[in-house]
Amino acid sequence: MNTYLFLAESILSITISLVVLSVLSRPLADVLSRMCADDRAVQFWVSYTKVMLVIAPWLLVLTVDLFAPVKDPLDALRLAIMAALAGMLFSLHLLGKRLSDFQAVPQLPESGL
Repeated sequence: MNTYLFLAESILSITISLVVLSVLSRPLADVLSRMCADDRAVQFWVSYTKVMLVIAPWLLVLTVDLFAPVKDPLDALRLAIMAALAGMLFSLHLLGKRLSDFQAVPQLPESGL
């Protein structure tokens, strides 16, 4: 594997993760503050989620690169972007599914008709 290509793929994956985290960090902390008992629990789960949203796409990029080597660097970067986005999509799906289990569905008031 080309060292520069490896670095480019890694930086690309981590950059995608950081962009998503910059968008989600504040809303995630707000949601978790309503769900968790104290601030230490909120900080733990926010930190845990941030680490997982960086590791999962990066791991998928490295795995795809290992099992599907591509000779053309542009194709390798394209595959890395696809793998990073797929890893992010999968991670966000799991996060959303897990958080939705704790969200209370508002009850509609019964009408007296």
